[in-house]
Amino acid sequence: MDEIRVAVELANAAKFIDKLPQGLDTMVGEHGTQLSGGQKQRIAIARAILKDPRILLLDEATSALDAESERVVQEALDKIMVNRTTVIVAHRLSTVRNADMIAVIHRGKIVEKGSHLELVQNPEGAYSQLIKLQEVDSDSEHDNLDDQNKSETDKELASLSSKKISHRRSSSSRCHSKSQSFGLSPQTSDPPPEPMENEPEKTSKKPPKIPLRRLAYLNKPETPVLIFGSIAAIINGTIYPIFSILLSSMIKTFYEPPHKMISESKFWALMFVILGVVSFIGYPGRSYLFSVAGAKLIKRIRSLCFEKVINMEVGWFDRLENSSGAIGARLSADAASVRGLVGDALAQIVQDSSSAATDLVIAFASCWQLALIILALIPMQFMKGFSADAKLMYEEASQVANDAVGSIRTVASFCAEEKVMQLYRNKCEGPKKTGIKQGLISGIGFGVSFFSVFCMQAASFYAGARLVEAGKTNFADVFRVFFALTLAAVAVSQSSSFAPDSTKAKSSAISVFAILDRMSEIDPSDESGLTLEMVKGEIVIRHVSFRYPTRPDVEIFRDLCLTIHSGKTVALVGESGSGKSTVIQLLQRFYNPDSGWITLDGTKLHKFQLKWLRLQMGLVSQEPVLFNDTIRANIAYGKDGDATEAEILAASELANAHNFISGLHQGYDTTVGERGVQLSGGQKQRVAIARAIVKSPKILLLDEATSALDVESERAVQNALDRVMVNRTTVVVAHRLSTIKGADVIAVVKNGVIVEKGKHEKLINIKDGFYASLVALHMSSSN
Repeated sequence: MDEIRVAVELANAAKFIDKLPQGLDTMVGEHGTQLSGGQKQRIAIARAILKDPRILLLDEATSALDAESERVVQEALDKIMVNRTTVIVAHRLSTVRNADMIAVIHRGKIVEKGSHLELVQNPEGAYSQLIKLQEVDSDSEHDNLDDQNKSETDKELASLSSKKISHRRSSSSRCHSKSQSFGLSPQTSDPPPEPMENEPEKTSKKPPKIPLRRLAYLNKPETPVLIFGSIAAIINGTIYPIFSILLSSMIKTFYEPPHKMISESKFWALMFVILGVVSFIGYPGRSYLFSVAGAKLIKRIRSLCFEKVINMEVGWFDRLENSSGAIGARLSADAASVRGLVGDALAQIVQDSSSAATDLVIAFASCWQLALIILALIPMQFMKGFSADAKLMYEEASQVANDAVGSIRTVASFCAEEKVMQLYRNKCEGPKKTGIKQGLISGIGFGVSFFSVFCMQAASFYAGARLVEAGKTNFADVFRVFFALTLAAVAVSQSSSFAPDSTKAKSSAISVFAILDRMSEIDPSDESGLTLEMVKGEIVIRHVSFRYPTRPDVEIFRDLCLTIHSGKTVALVGESGSGKSTVIQLLQRFYNPDSGWITLDGTKLHKFQLKWLRLQMGLVSQEPVLFNDTIRANIAYGKDGDATEAEILAASELANAHNFISGLHQGYDTTVGERGVQLSGGQKQRVAIARAIVKSPKILLLDEATSALDVESERAVQNALDRVMVNRTTVVVAHRLSTIKGADVIAVVKNGVIVEKGKHEKLINIKDGFYASLVALHMSSSN
C-alpha cells in the first residue's frame, strides 16, 4: 500500500482519488469509463511508476492532462526517467526537447536524428521545419502575454504522416531502438468526466417468479408447431405403455401350448414391428417440432433483450451488474437456457406425462390392488439445481475475460497474464464448488432411488404372488401391472432429471424478464415528444444541479448557469475532472439534471423526442470509438440512414482524413479492427470527426476533438471544424488553448459552477483570474 501511495502521489493522482468516498477502492468501471480522460491517464502513469521498470515507454503519456496536471506529472516522469532507458512518443515539444536523442520519422523511415540543439542547427532539416510549422500556432497563443522568447519551447511536433521519437539514455547506456506503442490505458468509450462508483441496486425484494404463461406468450407465434409437437410427444408417450402390454402378453404366450404359442407369437412380433415404425416416425417429429419452437423463442428473446438494452439510459450501464460481460452472458447463455422450458425438456415432459397417464390406466384396469401397492412403494426423487449463484459467478468471470481480451495490449505490456488467469480462476472457483456439491447430492439421491427401486420390485413380486394365490389376479395381469408402473416410474424419473435444467431455465427467465420489464428512464425508442421544423441552436442552462446516479454523494454541478447563443461557439475549460464533459452529456440527455433545466430554442430538452434531439447534435470525443468494420461503414454510421459515397468522401476531405485513407491498401474498405486498434490515435480521431460531419448536425459537441492530432493535422482539422462550425452552435471542451482562443465565449468550470466567462482577450486581462492562471500554467508547462 505504501508503494501504491507513492506512485499515486508521483502521478498527481492522489488529490482526486482522496476525494472519492471509497478512495483507492473505488471501482473505475468497464475500461475505466467512470473516470475522465485525464484521471485515467494519471492512474495509468501511476501503474507504470509502480512497476519500477528499467525501460519506460511513454506514448503521449500526458496528452489528456490539463496544463497544471501535465506540469506536475511531467516533473514526476522526469524524476523516474533518471537512469532508465526511455522511449517517448509525443507531439508536445516540452516533453521531448531535453531528450538525449530525437528521431524524426517520415513515411516509415528515420530522416533525421540528434539532440534538440544539434537538429535546430539545420534550418532546412525536417525537425526545424516542424518547429517552424508550429511557430504560427505558438505565436497565436502568446497574444496579450509578456513578450518572451518561447518560440522553441512551446511547439508540438508532427506532420500529416510523421511521428518523432526521443530517446533518453541512461548514464551507462544509449538506446537506439525503434518506436513501440505502449498502451498504458486502452480506452473504448466516451467516459463521464467525473469518477462514479459502481454500486449494485439494493433491493430487499425477492426475485419475482416468472409464470410459464409469459414464456408461452412469447412462443405464441409457434403455437401450431407446439401443438403438432405435443401430439407427437403424446404418441411417443404411449409407446412404452403399449410395450408393457405387448411384453406381458408375449411372456404369457410362452406358457401356451406349442401350436397356439406359434400363432400368437407371430401376431405379437408383428405388433412390436408396428410399434417400432411408430417410434421411428414419432421421435424425430417430436424433436424437430419442439426444436423449431425453441430456436425461434431464443431468437425472439435475444432480439427483444438487445433492443431493450440499447435503449436503456446511460446511467444503467454505469452499474457493475450491467457490464458488457454480464449483458453478453444474459444475451447468449440466459436466452439459450430459457429454451429448456419449451424445447427438448418440455417435449420430454409432455411425452412422459402421456406415458405415465397411460401406464396408470393400464395398471389399474389390470389389477387395481397390486397397482396401489406398487404406487405406494415407487420412490420419486426430484433434484433441484443450484444455478442462481453459479450464474452470477460465471457472469463475473465473463467480465474478467472480456476486460482481459479487450485490453490485451495492457495485459501483455505489464506481463499480467498470470494475474488475469488467477483472477479468472478465482471467479470460477465458486461455480466449481457448487457443481461438486450438486454432484454429491445428486449422486446420493440417485443411489437411494435405485436402492428403493430394487426393494420395490422385491415387494411387488411378493405381493403379486400372494394376490395370484388368493385368486385376485392372474399371471399375465401381474406382469402387466408390474411393467406398466415400472415404465411409468422410468418416465417420471426422466422428467425429474430435467429438474436442474428447469431450475436454471427459470433463473435465466427471471434474468431475461428483468431486462424486458425494466423501463428505460431516458428511452430513445419513445416516439412521443416535440420536434422542430427548424433548429436555431439557442441553448440555455439554468440553475442545474447534478450528481451521477451511482454516486449520489458527489456533487458535480450546483446551480450551473450558461447561455449558448445560436450559431456561436462556447468553450468550456477547467482542470481535469471539473465537469466539462458532463455538460455535453447533459445536452445529449445521457443523464437528466437533478434540478434546474436545459432548453433548446426555448423548449426544455425532456419535452423533445429524444431520438430527434440527438440527431441534431454531432459529437466528437476525446477518445473516439470506432466499430470493428470498414472505414466507410464507420463514417456512414454517423448519418441516420444510408450515407452516399459522395457524402462520405466530402466528410473525409473536411476532416483531413481522405489522404491517409486513400493511402491504405484497401482504402475506405479497410477494416479498422476492434475499437479501431488498426489506426493511430490521430487517424481514429479524424475518422470520428468525419463521422460527425456526415451527420450535418445543427449543434456540434467537440470534447477534446483534436487532442490526439499532431500540429499539422490539428490545424487542418481545426480549419475543417471552423468551416463546419459556421452557422452552427458549437460547444468545445479542450485543454489546448489554441483550440478555444477564438471562441465567442469561454466559460471556466470550477467546483460545479461557472466562475468566469467571456472572450479570451477579456479573461486574460483579469488580474488573478482563473483563466489567466490556466494560460500561465499552459505557457510554463510548454517551457
